[in-house]
Amino acid sequence: MTHDVVMPQLGLTMTEGSVSVWFKQPGDKIEKGEVLFSVETDKVEMEVEATVSGYVAAETVAPKQMVATGTVIAAIVDREDEIAAAAAVLAGTLRAAVIEPTEPQAYPATGGEEAKETQGAPQFSATPLAKRMARELDVDLHGLKPAKGSRIQAEDVRRVHAAQAEAAAPAVPAAAVAPLDVQLSPRRAALAERLTASFNQAPHFYLGVEVDATQLVELRASCVAAVQGEEARITFTDFFLKAMARSLSEMPSVNTFWQNGKILARQSIDIGFAAQTDQMLFVPVIRNVDQLTMLGVARERIRLAGKARAGKLTLAEMEGGSATLSNLGAFAVDWFQAILNPPQSIIVATGRIAKRAVVCGDALAARETVTISASIDHRVLDGVAGARFLSRIKELLEQPALLIL
Repeated sequence: MTHDVVMPQLGLTMTEGSVSVWFKQPGDKIEKGEVLFSVETDKVEMEVEATVSGYVAAETVAPKQMVATGTVIAAIVDREDEIAAAAAVLAGTLRAAVIEPTEPQAYPATGGEEAKETQGAPQFSATPLAKRMARELDVDLHGLKPAKGSRIQAEDVRRVHAAQAEAAAPAVPAAAVAPLDVQLSPRRAALAERLTASFNQAPHFYLGVEVDATQLVELRASCVAAVQGEEARITFTDFFLKAMARSLSEMPSVNTFWQNGKILARQSIDIGFAAQTDQMLFVPVIRNVDQLTMLGVARERIRLAGKARAGKLTLAEMEGGSATLSNLGAFAVDWFQAILNPPQSIIVATGRIAKRAVVCGDALAARETVTISASIDHRVLDGVAGARFLSRIKELLEQPALLIL
């Protein structure tokens, strides 16, 4: 029996993708759950596992070839003697599966109106990721020739941008440069591209407040004691997430983002949180945080963080989101400012909770405090709106009982 393998739709907005690596070759035996190939999208690179056991019969798409989601790109058969027949059936699907680039534009040799109309069209077509990267890095696609094939890839844009940056940079004495060869993973490259685009395109502004966390520390200790034996442990991160969700719920105008020159409103309150693994930074998104209990938030955070460490997060679990929380308190960081996670318009950064000198009346006292900063997209929100949002978070954390009522 033949089992079709299709280009998966890993996220709601994904319409096409390319195989970056095949981990099995035609004729190889494969078990259900083994990684068959990895898919490259404009956000991340994700591994795809086999859904059945058997033998890889054929692969119709070469690495880096773009195909629409749902397209048959390979086949797995139950028995080894079925490989040849299945491969023959799939052999004719290669041309239909691949999204062919358009023909190169012919340029007239003379001037005139016709030349003006065709002037400026790239000679080679580009992948959606390459086009977006070219806009972000200010790379001109005209005259750019792909290193492989007939379609401009993201690697081609990176190559040209690096060459331009090197040409523009001042010369550095060879003795001052230490050789360093770091292999950049596809996931790290995708993250770098997204953060570069965010910092270049979204005009950030920053706000910060100091929060008296005395009641928060006491309440969190009570919650931990109350849920002993539960599989979820409530942390300060869960309180920060609930405070953000309550503030977004009370201020719908803040629960918005910028897209294609417009401010769009979100219909739910979904909040991402930064989850650092040994290899990579992920931002899984907890859905409908405002509707979850504190314990429910903790359970979902633990579940998603576990999938991040195991490398099992899906693109759908990292899409969207109203805002992001980045908490570095566990690393003894007092305060920091974070870069927006596009297309979100707010990211909240929290440091460690520690005893600090605070003026109480006319005297100094040692109080538990935490510094919270917000990075905000100025295209979407102005200073007053951002200040109200951050002030409300401060109020809720200083009266944390409001978050569990």
